[in-house]
Amino acid sequence: MSDPKSKRKVKNKNSSVRSEGARGGFFARIFKKRETPPVYEPPLVPKPYGYQPLEGYFAINKDTLLIADQSRKNYAENFRDMFKRALEHELFIHYNKPGYNNILFEENPSIDPEGYVIECYPDRMKLSAGGAPGFFYAMQSLSQFLRLDTLLSKDVIYCPCMVISDFPKYRYRGFMIDVSRHFFDKTEIKRYIELMSALKFNVFHWHLSDDQGFRFEISNEKYKFINITSSERRGDCVGRPGSQFPYNDKVYKGYYTKDDVKEVVEFAKKRFVTVIPEIDLPGHTQALIAAYPWLGCDESDENGNLKPRPRVGVRVEYGVSEEVLCAGKESTYKFIEDILDEVFEVFDGPYIHIGGDEVLKNHWETCPYCRQKAAEIGGIGLQSYFLNRVAEYCKSNGKRVIGYNDGLNGGADPEIISQFWVEGKEHNESLKSQIRNGGRKFILSSERAFYCDYPYAVTPLKKTYFYKLPADFQSADIKKNMLGIEAPLWTEYVLSRDKADLNLFPRMIAVAEQCWTRQTTDEASIKRKRKRRKYNEARYAGFLNRVKAYEPILDLYRVNYADLKIADPTDKKYLKAERAKWAGSDQYSELKMNKNLAEQRKVIKRNGVLAGKIEENQNREIALDATSYTPIASIKIDLPFDKDMV
Repeated sequence: MSDPKSKRKVKNKNSSVRSEGARGGFFARIFKKRETPPVYEPPLVPKPYGYQPLEGYFAINKDTLLIADQSRKNYAENFRDMFKRALEHELFIHYNKPGYNNILFEENPSIDPEGYVIECYPDRMKLSAGGAPGFFYAMQSLSQFLRLDTLLSKDVIYCPCMVISDFPKYRYRGFMIDVSRHFFDKTEIKRYIELMSALKFNVFHWHLSDDQGFRFEISNEKYKFINITSSERRGDCVGRPGSQFPYNDKVYKGYYTKDDVKEVVEFAKKRFVTVIPEIDLPGHTQALIAAYPWLGCDESDENGNLKPRPRVGVRVEYGVSEEVLCAGKESTYKFIEDILDEVFEVFDGPYIHIGGDEVLKNHWETCPYCRQKAAEIGGIGLQSYFLNRVAEYCKSNGKRVIGYNDGLNGGADPEIISQFWVEGKEHNESLKSQIRNGGRKFILSSERAFYCDYPYAVTPLKKTYFYKLPADFQSADIKKNMLGIEAPLWTEYVLSRDKADLNLFPRMIAVAEQCWTRQTTDEASIKRKRKRRKYNEARYAGFLNRVKAYEPILDLYRVNYADLKIADPTDKKYLKAERAKWAGSDQYSELKMNKNLAEQRKVIKRNGVLAGKIEENQNREIALDATSYTPIASIKIDLPFDKDMV
């Protein structure tokens, strides 16, 4: 007789085996690695809204025709000009119906005015857009996609078949350059407009006046000393106050003539960039007061007699000056109106920036004129009164007015657009209240993410790329009043083009994606923190790949962009050391390091390798007969048109 225990053991063993097998099958199904469909990311910055690769290639050659009716002839001409350097022959423009080997330009009112669709098939290409800006951005994307700037006199250019659909996240996509602290001539300004328009920025904010210099020509003979005195300072601060050698004694001067300004404005218009001049008021005006002391406040002696304050020169040091325009004298407002009339004469865009930030009121509190005016106006406050008077004059000349958020409060005209740069509980609450009670619009320029004067050790590239509005600004009623984003470059310690390039690139590429790219996946919809982290890691890795792909174009324009080792630092010891240098005497540590890295990169050799790869790909495409004219049915494009965008 067999042992019943042994039977039980066998039975238990068998059941255990069956149980483990069942469990194994169950968990295998649960934890089976799911195959995720590939994510296609074209090598474009900013990343387009939608991209779908197709099979085959379209050959752009001497037989390719550009098809556009007379009303869109200029788009086709711009397209032809874009290919002039890359192709050894000129493309012809025709006005008949499209056939094969043609590039068609089609205006589609259902697409956003700045949006576009590029459809490329083996036998044809079509560019559709909602308006002139859309065609411009389509051509910028195509030029970048095909690397036209890096090609020279090719017999044929192969475009991979694909569909790109794209439109902007925000209407206002701006960058600012401070030319008061350090002056950039009109050629450099045009160069930056060219570089930024390629990244689909459409606003250039020109900071023309500050304590350290007034950079705009004034023709009125009454104020001729502005061009002579206010545009020149007797020294330059080259390091932080307290550093060993903070100054040099060189005369620093320069201003733009009205002809210079007109040239820049016209150059920008062709690239769909609006130029916004800034005349900073009532603070940051020491350069003006240096030329005309009566613009400043007076003071009283012990007997109540008026006497002017000691004369000041154009400020050499950086930081905030106590000198402000007198808010109590009518002559001050007459002066401002005369200056603004000359500004309006050459800047024909819809906006004017009047600053309004960092106003130290010490002189106002002791000036008899200001005290009298404060008593007359009541509780509104002198600063709001001053800005409102200037804003009213600007509005009477058809301008929308912008001011910095720390200078605007509930008493300021709600139609003044707030440039939201300084964050904090008090400032956040103030702006939210102004939005909800008066409908104030705002532009996001957070110094924590978008200030380009900060070194990458303080504001790394990743911080700019992932910046989000404060949590209390996430409600729909607040966000709908946001016009867009602007990234300022303040130039206290930016003495050269190389330093400006370093601070702007690749940081401005991250800003461009913040301004333009709408994410197809809502991060908030990803509930699990781990998945959200992985999603963001993959998203950022894709961005860095696209930045690397864009570097040869920056090389071509001689841009001294920061190496990613500098732009995206992670080592905590390095970050601590670099922040200490920036806060101390060395403002150019990153610039020196980048120069060494640039030599190591051997840019010329890398470009040669890239050119070889392009040639290799073209030969492979020919071998695969990728240019066969096999028609493919058009893909239906469902591109959103956000009519609610301001």
